[in-house]
Amino acid sequence: MKKEMIRIHNLNVEYSATIKLFHISLCLLEGECVGFLGLVNSGKNMLVDIICGKHEIDRMGFYIDGKRNISSSNLQKLVYKITDSNYLIDTWTVAEYICLVENGFALGVLREKKLEKKAQELLEKLGLDVDVRQRMKDLTELEKRMVDLAKAYSNHIKILVVEDEFEGCSTKDIELFKQRMDLVIKDKMVVIINSHSDNVSFILSDKYVILKKGFIVKKCNKSYIKDSQHLEKYLLEEIPVMGKNRNDNYKNESIQRKEPLYLIENMRWIDKKLMRFAFYKGEVVTILALNVKEKEKIFELLSGRLIDKYMKIVLEKERCNFNDIADFVKNKIVSISDMGGESELLLSMSVGNNLLIPSLDKIPSFEHLFAQNKVVRMLEREIIDENSNGSEMIQYKSVNDHIVILLERWYIYKPKVLVLFEPFVHCDLYGVSLVKSYIKKFIELETTVIIVKSREEYIEDISDRIINMEYEKGSDM
Repeated sequence: MKKEMIRIHNLNVEYSATIKLFHISLCLLEGECVGFLGLVNSGKNMLVDIICGKHEIDRMGFYIDGKRNISSSNLQKLVYKITDSNYLIDTWTVAEYICLVENGFALGVLREKKLEKKAQELLEKLGLDVDVRQRMKDLTELEKRMVDLAKAYSNHIKILVVEDEFEGCSTKDIELFKQRMDLVIKDKMVVIINSHSDNVSFILSDKYVILKKGFIVKKCNKSYIKDSQHLEKYLLEEIPVMGKNRNDNYKNESIQRKEPLYLIENMRWIDKKLMRFAFYKGEVVTILALNVKEKEKIFELLSGRLIDKYMKIVLEKERCNFNDIADFVKNKIVSISDMGGESELLLSMSVGNNLLIPSLDKIPSFEHLFAQNKVVRMLEREIIDENSNGSEMIQYKSVNDHIVILLERWYIYKPKVLVLFEPFVHCDLYGVSLVKSYIKKFIELETTVIIVKSREEYIEDISDRIINMEYEKGSDM
């Protein structure tokens, strides 16, 4: 009989006016992989944080590994999170990553050999073929997650939380991770999947816990959910949902392939090949690049955030000599790198002022517009009327509000080309629907929409073309 790892009975928490939990009761057993699903303010993230010990609350009726009313500090010792931020210190060896925190930082040659031996024995026990002397930065994205599994196992944790989009991993990679994870957690821990990616949640989860407005509305095996429309019935309420009928198919069958609207030639690639991309008016093109560095480089070159003087750019049959991102924006080639995030928004200013950013008369310094970590300070100096009467500050808005503001900003500008980087990474199901709805609006403007991402998730029904860089390098695209 499987042991209970988490039991919660009638948990009620009010964290803020919008984040609340009502009558939460659930039981999770060892060896289970449970996906927590819910929209913004559903209470999903709050519940995960409570389970992880981030909040001091009344824990009556709260059992972890058979122990009642465990303190937050003790609970944190039983939890490990797999998230992409784990790999920021990428100069560590695998052995150091797995064992260093546990064993301290004073490493001599003898100590280092002992760590390597311990890590190697652990990896062999788990059936993982990874060299413990390798640097984390030299591992594949899948290998990094496998090493994280080994670290969680070595720390004797009881609750594994996966908050990762598995960027740089293919669907097959995620399936391989699932197979290994099932072996590692068996009779030892419970796994909670709390990912923005439907693909990740579907592959890794065996069961679902679905939350809406602070309530658990469904607990079921994954097989119970027939399809995305079935899931939407539980997640959405009075929200127009994208269907699969002909009217919701965004593919533009009337695209004329006479002359490209936006032509890129001589893009120097990582393997020294020269790439060519041709984009046509009013089409949606998705470029898939699994390698993170390759994906970022494609986006930066297509959007003007990275300038290569040897690259040939033709816009509406005219050869362009763009010097910086200002030239791209002035010629109506615009981009969003952090859909739903905060890096391209003025959090201390109003929604209205955020929408005014594309006005060239108002913002002359476009070369600074997308400079990482500088945009807010620069624009705050240049935008006037920052205290618009009756304007709500954007910092109080939700992720989905941020998505609408970013897309509406450029929709007002009527761009010729819109380049999006991983546009669904922060999205819940409603956020995905919002992004797709706006892409349809841009198509109606005859804007060329270019999406750069790592997997096919969410884009097959909206793309006129999908370019997979793994298969099409060196070809005419």
